[in-house]
Amino acid sequence: MAAAHVIRMIAPFRSKLSERHHHNIQFQMVYCLKGWFETDFDGLGPQRLVARSCWVQPPGIRHTVVGWSDDCELLEILMPADHETVADPA
Repeated sequence: MAAAHVIRMIAPFRSKLSERHHHNIQFQMVYCLKGWFETDFDGLGPQRLVARSCWVQPPGIRHTVVGWSDDCELLEILMPADHETVADPA
């Protein structure tokens, strides 16, 4: 099964809350409803979503959340709904 949910990021961003990780998923799409959200992906570098933009995150890609705006809201669609998030060594 797939899952969709809205994420309201909690301000302010604290870098220690973000660790390098990946998700064991088949599909992940993130759509920015409001504000901005930035992630650093292996092989791509930092990518910023702004309101009304989205990305499809490649399965298993290692990444670190870099930051977000105080008003950031995201819509995330995942498949499968139940999946593992794995912390990656620094």
